[in-house]
Amino acid sequence: MTDAQKLLEEGERKLNEFDFKSAYKKFEKAIKKEESAPAYFGRAEAALGLPEIDTEDIIEDYEKAIEIQDDPFYRQAVASFCVDIGKFEKAEKHYRKAAELDPDNRAEYLSEFAVGYRFKAPIMMQKFLAQGGEEIILRKALNYMLEAMDIDREKAVELLK
Repeated sequence: MTDAQKLLEEGERKLNEFDFKSAYKKFEKAIKKEESAPAYFGRAEAALGLPEIDTEDIIEDYEKAIEIQDDPFYRQAVASFCVDIGKFEKAEKHYRKAAELDPDNRAEYLSEFAVGYRFKAPIMMQKFLAQGGEEIILRKALNYMLEAMDIDREKAVELLK
């Protein structure tokens, strides 16, 4: 086992103990020894528990992990984080790519985006709501849910009658 692998294991252990600061340091050291997708992903996950880490740095680590190893799990994690911070276009891109990489779980990715968007977008876009944006948000979320269910609009209307 290499030094980098040992650091990764230690980082994972610290993450499981919710010791985010120690985990972050372990993943950072692992990256210095040997850049790897799990190291960047681990550092991003640890950073979620550290308010002093900038959200753009977290996204950068997730995306570096994806650059090294394009994995639907990594894509789903960054997409979920992007929904939480209101970066909906980036979230949509990552959910769609996760669905492409893992077609067996396509519905899960698309429905997760639909629900996240439906409940987070109104919070993040207060000004937009005042201009009639709520319908646009609902429409987009509903379209994603229909896509996840593999149902077109006409079929949905028919089923709801």
